[in-house]
Amino acid sequence: MTHVSYSNIGKRAINQDYIYPIDDKTDSNLFMVCDGVGSSPFGEVASKEVCEAADRFFTERSYTRLSDINFDALADYLRESIAQVEATHPEVKGMSTTIVFIYFIEGGAAIAWMGDSRLYHIRQGEILYMTQDHSLINDLRKKGNTEVNEGRIRNFITRSMNSRTINDFSIHLIPGADIQKGDYFFLCTDGVLENITDEILARVLDTNEAISIKADIIISQCMDKTSDNFTFQLIQI
Repeated sequence: MTHVSYSNIGKRAINQDYIYPIDDKTDSNLFMVCDGVGSSPFGEVASKEVCEAADRFFTERSYTRLSDINFDALADYLRESIAQVEATHPEVKGMSTTIVFIYFIEGGAAIAWMGDSRLYHIRQGEILYMTQDHSLINDLRKKGNTEVNEGRIRNFITRSMNSRTINDFSIHLIPGADIQKGDYFFLCTDGVLENITDEILARVLDTNEAISIKADIIISQCMDKTSDNFTFQLIQI
């Protein structure tokens, strides 16, 4: 398994995105992307704390089966981690972040998320799975409202990780038999999606280029064009 991590401030004053791991050479089975909520204070603190706390949670436990992973305990652990930071530093109270991660174990992989940071599972140019955003736009579309004014509500999310609200993870489990050599997993914040459509992503990952070149193509599609921070993890099995 190889991967490429990338994060860019875009046209914002602060980069509120955070990724784990931040080192492409790290031998990790946990990959994560968080996007601090801009309407909340200190989103950059929330995204970093949640990434680091999730790493601690999984490091302290030795899960060997997908069915053993306690996502409720993880959510409680992350909320408590945020609360502890807020108690020590009252100025950051109210901070919030999205989160999406994939955790590989011998029996497959677990995907969980809150908010509109997204994950794709792609094989030979076909999107096998994509997380569903916790966003007002997505909720309206599910109800059949196809004439949504995205400009006004594009960044309105309906679920996030914070210390004030008890939100549950959405979860998707992939058995090991459904993961093949050459598959790609792509995790990203919504800033990437300003310029990378599903079709563009599938096409880029279906070329014969090295994973580093594919990452560079994605970066070039976003650089100087994306108004938001843009961050991604690209993993090749």
